[in-house]
Amino acid sequence: MYLFVGLKEQLETYLDKEQVAQIQDAYIVARDAHAGQLRSSGDPYITHPVAVARILSEYHFDPQTIMAALLHDVIEDCDVTKEELAEKFGTQVADLVEGVSKLTQIKFRTRAEAQAENFRKMMMAMVQDIRVILIKLADRLHNMRTLGSLKPEKRRRIANETLEIYAPIALRLGMYGIRSELEDLGFSARYPMRYRVLKESVKKARGNRKEIINTIIDNIQQRLEADVLHARVVGREKDLFSIYRKMKEKRTSLTDVMDVYAFRVICDTEDTCYRILGFLHSLYIPIPGRFKDYIAIPKANGYQSLHTTLKGPHGLHIEVQIRTDSMDQMAENGVAAHWLYKSNNDSNPAELKAREWMKSLMELQNRAGDSMEFIENVKIDLFPDEVFVFTPNGSIIVLPHGATPVDFAYAIHTDVGNSCIASKINRQIMPLSTPLVNGSTVEIITAPGAKPNPSWLSFVITGKARANIRHFLKNLRLDEALKLGERLLDQALGDKSLDDYDDDLKQSIAKKTRHKNFDEVLTEIGLGRLAAIVIAHRLLPEEESVVDDDVSNKKPMAIRGTEGLLVSYAKCCHPIPYEPIVAFVSAGRGIIIHRADCNNVAKHQADDHKYMPVQWEEGIQGEFTIELRVVVFNDRGVLAKVTSVIAEAEANIVNIDIDQQDGTTNALNFTMTVRDRVHLANIIRLVRKHKFVNKITRSK
Repeated sequence: MYLFVGLKEQLETYLDKEQVAQIQDAYIVARDAHAGQLRSSGDPYITHPVAVARILSEYHFDPQTIMAALLHDVIEDCDVTKEELAEKFGTQVADLVEGVSKLTQIKFRTRAEAQAENFRKMMMAMVQDIRVILIKLADRLHNMRTLGSLKPEKRRRIANETLEIYAPIALRLGMYGIRSELEDLGFSARYPMRYRVLKESVKKARGNRKEIINTIIDNIQQRLEADVLHARVVGREKDLFSIYRKMKEKRTSLTDVMDVYAFRVICDTEDTCYRILGFLHSLYIPIPGRFKDYIAIPKANGYQSLHTTLKGPHGLHIEVQIRTDSMDQMAENGVAAHWLYKSNNDSNPAELKAREWMKSLMELQNRAGDSMEFIENVKIDLFPDEVFVFTPNGSIIVLPHGATPVDFAYAIHTDVGNSCIASKINRQIMPLSTPLVNGSTVEIITAPGAKPNPSWLSFVITGKARANIRHFLKNLRLDEALKLGERLLDQALGDKSLDDYDDDLKQSIAKKTRHKNFDEVLTEIGLGRLAAIVIAHRLLPEEESVVDDDVSNKKPMAIRGTEGLLVSYAKCCHPIPYEPIVAFVSAGRGIIIHRADCNNVAKHQADDHKYMPVQWEEGIQGEFTIELRVVVFNDRGVLAKVTSVIAEAEANIVNIDIDQQDGTTNALNFTMTVRDRVHLANIIRLVRKHKFVNKITRSK
C-alpha cells in the first residue's frame, strides 16, 4: 500500500473518506491485476496507473475518474472484463476504462492504420465522456516523463505522436499547462541534440536579460499603482518548443526570437483589463496590427485574454497578455478547470467550446470513409491560428487561418456548403477560393440543385468541409460507377444481356466474390477494381439453369493471347502454352496469368474473388518469355557453345546474366522466348546432354 499513500493524502484534501475508500478498493484491484508486470524501466507496472491518478487528483477530479485512471490498463493487459469492473465500481467507471483502453484485438495492415483506428476510438469515446481524453492525456504525460528507458526509435515514434496529436488536443481543450509539458518532453525526445543546444543558448541569453526584464516590470507596476489599479506583473518565458517552432516557421535566428520580451498582467475584473490596456498604450507605443481582443471574441478553445505588442525602452518589442485571475486559471487548466474551480455554473467557457468541437467530431466521423481520413481531418482542425469573420446578421464564425468562403459555408451548415455557388466578401463578389481575413463579413450565395465541385478539395482548409465534399463526391461517383459497371459487363457478355440471368445467380456470384450484393460487384467493375470478363465468365457456366455453390463446374476461360482482353503474363514464373495456369485479377492491370505452381499464387488460390481458372486455347501461337538458369563448368568457350545450342533449337535469346560461383562453375541466366512447353523441353534436352553442363533449371 506504500504506493497509494501519496495519492491518498492528495485525495483527502478534497474528497470524503467513503470516496477515498472506494478509490483504495480500485487501487487494490489494479495492483493485484498487474502483479508481476514490470515497466520498461524495471519498476512495478502499478506505479504507472498510480502516477496517472496523481496527475488527475491535482485537478480535483471526481472519484470515478480517479478509479478509471487506476484501472485504465486492466482490460487491455490483464484478465479483467468490463462486466467485472461494472459490477465492482459501476458502469460509469467501466465505460471510462473501456474508452481509454487501446484497440488491440483488431489486426491492421500497417502501424499507421492501427494508430489511426486507436485515435478514432479515443475521439469517439471522448464525445461520450470528455473525461476519457483527460485520463488519456494524463496517461501520455506520465509515459513522456518516463520515456528514458525505451529504445531510441520507440522514443522518437512516441514523441512524434505526442507532438502531432496529444499536445494539440491539450491545446484544443484549453489545457496550456499540460500542453506545454507535453511539447517540452516531446521536443527533447524527438530532437535531443537540438533540444540541448537550444536549451543552453536560451539559458545564456536569459541570463543577460534579467536586468531589462526587471526594469520593464518595475515601470509597468509603478504606472498601474499610480492609477490605483490592482494587478500583478510577471515576466513570461517562452517554451523551448515554441521558440524552436517560431525559428523554424519564420526561418529566423535565436537572437531575433529572444529580442521579444513577454509579460503577463493579471488583474481582478474584465473592466480593469481594458483600463490597463489603455495605460500600457500611454506608457509604451503600441505596434499597429499587433492587438488582439480574445476577451470579446474568445479562441475556439475558450481562451480569453488581451494581447498587445509595444515598443519598449531601447526599441525592444514587448508582448503583453492582460487577463483576470479566472481567465488565467482557465488558460492553464482549460476543461479540467471545471473540476478544479467548481462554482455554481455547470460549465466553463473551455468546456462549452470543447463540447462544440466534439459535436463537430461526430459529424466528421459520420462523413469520413475510414480511420486514416478521420485522423487527417481532425489534425486539420487542431489548428493553432484562427480568423474571425462575420455572417451578414453579425454572428461571429471562428475558422482556421487560410480558410475560404467554402469553409465558411460548411461551418454554417452542410446544406449551405453543398449548394454554394458564389460568395460576397464585404459586399464584393469574390472567388470561392479567396482566403478570409479577420473582420470580414461573408455572404454565401446558394442555388437549388447545385453540387460541390471536386476542385474545392484543392483549397478548403477545415476538416468539416473536406469530409463533406468527399462524402458527397464519393456517393456521386459510386452511382456513376454502378452505371458504368453495368455497361461494361453487358459488353463483356457479348450476345447475352445482364437481364438474362436471375437474381439468385447474381447474389451467389456477389457472395463468392465477397461483396454484399450484385450492385456492389457492378460498382467495383465501374471503378476498375474488378475485371468485367471475370464476372462474365462466372455468369456463363456450362448449365445456366443450375445455380451451384461450387464454381469448379464452370469451364475455364480460354486464353488466346492478348486480343480482346487485357492479359499479361507474370514475370515471376513466365507461363508458356499448355502448362497448368491460373489467372489473378488485378485492379487496373486486367488479368495476370501465373503458372499454377508459382510460389506467389500457391497460397492464395482459395480467394475466389481474386483468382479464376483459365486454360490455353487450342492451337495458340506466339513467342513467350521464359528464364532458364544453366550452371556450367569453367571451360573455355562454354558460353558460346550454350548460346549456339539454344540458337540451333530456334529460340531467341533476349538477355544473358553471368553469376560467378565457387571458382569452378558459373551460372548463366538466360532470358529467351519459346513457342510452348514442348519447344522448351526440347531446348533443355539439347543443352543438358553436353558434359560441361552441371545443372539446368527454370525459374519458379
